[in-house]
Amino acid sequence: MSQLANVWVFSDNVERYAELMTGARQYGKRVYAIVQGSAHVGRVKALGADEIIILESHTDLQRVENYAETLASLLGDNNGLLLMAATRRCKALGARLSIQLNAVMVNDATSIELINGTLCAEHRMYGGLAFGK
Repeated sequence: MSQLANVWVFSDNVERYAELMTGARQYGKRVYAIVQGSAHVGRVKALGADEIIILESHTDLQRVENYAETLASLLGDNNGLLLMAATRRCKALGARLSIQLNAVMVNDATSIELINGTLCAEHRMYGGLAFGK
C-alpha cells in the first residue's frame, strides 16, 4: 500500500492518541502528533510519533477550536492527512480547518484508503443505514 508523506494526529483527549497513532502509521511515512500543552508529550511520544508539536495553552479553559488558525498555518504548506478524535470539539475544529485550508473533511470515517494517490474515505450516512465513499 502506498503511503502519504505526512500524517498529523490531534485529539482534545490524550486517551485517544493510541488509536489515532495506529491509523496514522498505516497511512503515513512520517507521523506528527499535535499535543495541547507539554504535560502529555512523553506519553504521546511513546506511541510512536516521529515528531511532537506542542500547542501552548494559556489557560486550561482554552477552547480547541481556537487552534484552527495555528493548525492551518502549520498544515497549509505540508500536504498530508490530519486524523482527529471524533469528539464534538475536534469536529468543530475540523470544520474550521476545512474552510481555512479549502480541504475536505470527513466526519466519522469507517475506513480510509489511498487509491492511485487519491485519499478515499468511507463514512456512514442516513443514521448508519448507508455508506458513502
